[in-house]
Amino acid sequence: MLDALTLDQLRVLAAIAESGSFTAAARRLNRTQSAVSHAVTTLENELRLTLFDRSERKPRLTEAGRSVLADARLALARIDQLKMRARGLSSGVESEIRLAVTVLAPLSPIIQLLDRFRSAFPGVGVELFVEEIGGAALLVHERVCQIGLSGTPSLRLVPAGDLVTIPVGSIDIVAVACADHPLLALGRPLTQEDLNEHLQLVPTSRARPAYPNTLAREVWRVSDLFMRRDMMLRGIGWGTVPRHVVIDDLVARRFVELELATRPPELMRADLFAIHRADSSPGPAARWLITEMPVALRSPAKRGEIE
Repeated sequence: MLDALTLDQLRVLAAIAESGSFTAAARRLNRTQSAVSHAVTTLENELRLTLFDRSERKPRLTEAGRSVLADARLALARIDQLKMRARGLSSGVESEIRLAVTVLAPLSPIIQLLDRFRSAFPGVGVELFVEEIGGAALLVHERVCQIGLSGTPSLRLVPAGDLVTIPVGSIDIVAVACADHPLLALGRPLTQEDLNEHLQLVPTSRARPAYPNTLAREVWRVSDLFMRRDMMLRGIGWGTVPRHVVIDDLVARRFVELELATRPPELMRADLFAIHRADSSPGPAARWLITEMPVALRSPAKRGEIE
């Protein structure tokens, strides 16, 4: 019966394949060679397969042996993962983290952060939501996600005091237009009258009311940040976007930054906050992410890092 298979037999099989011989595997496992040979013979009898060709001085895996070895390694990896997860659960580590991130945040540092998280908390699952403006705060407020990364305006969508907010960084916002946009021909800081004559593309979201910071009479509302960027590249209006999203376009002169006489520099910056509900404390894995977010976001993303 295959139910008689043991993890020990699979570990012996893997050790022989990695060590190159029964003798080397015995030394590696601190066993006698006869014990290793017995484990392999028992495994072959259980599977009714010949796993090693013993006709030469060194045993070689048969085709069936190579196939069984691949499955054995997968099974052993799963068992090791189960052990790590069980150790984590027994020490209070979450089995899964649900994280909501605003689309305004630079994605490359977040990916690097999650890569480090995987090493720090192997076996902890991650469910990641990249949300329209306002969405991250609402997902945490509604308990869909334990933690989030949100911009300042979005926090106004939930009742005051419901969320704990921890400053983790900020992003620069720039007003841009394609290189041949008529606004650029004016050659000076742009007044409200200048902007009123040209279509502005602004963000929108199902999660929040109409975007309040419109600077033109004619406005189109587009929820997807990257579609809005592409529309502006085609000359369909101008708009404000995070600098990291368009840094390559600015360097290549596909976009030109607009100087707005109507906006002081302090309004062209958005603060980012790690958030969680005030009535529930994050577990160890979530706390690690919150603690490491400022480190990940400390330096702006370099050109070419944002896909």
